[in-house]
Amino acid sequence: MKDAHKYFTTYDLNLSAVLVSQGFTLEEIEKSGSAKALFYFNKSDKLLAVIDRYWKNQLQISPQTLFSSLKSIKNRLYS
Repeated sequence: MKDAHKYFTTYDLNLSAVLVSQGFTLEEIEKSGSAKALFYFNKSDKLLAVIDRYWKNQLQISPQTLFSSLKSIKNRLYS
């Protein structure tokens, strides 16, 4: 497990795809024995602001960019 103060983590695949589509690097995917995976991003004020805007439904994202990010994450997850 990585340093919790340095990383933002989430089990939310859709949020992770949004963050990747916004230019944030997915640092690691920690797969557990179950169907869940924990996604790691470097924590920053900019990242936290995007997450806040995500939950407030205030982001505009190109659908092609979003689906490309989702596909990329799934490829990493299932390969």
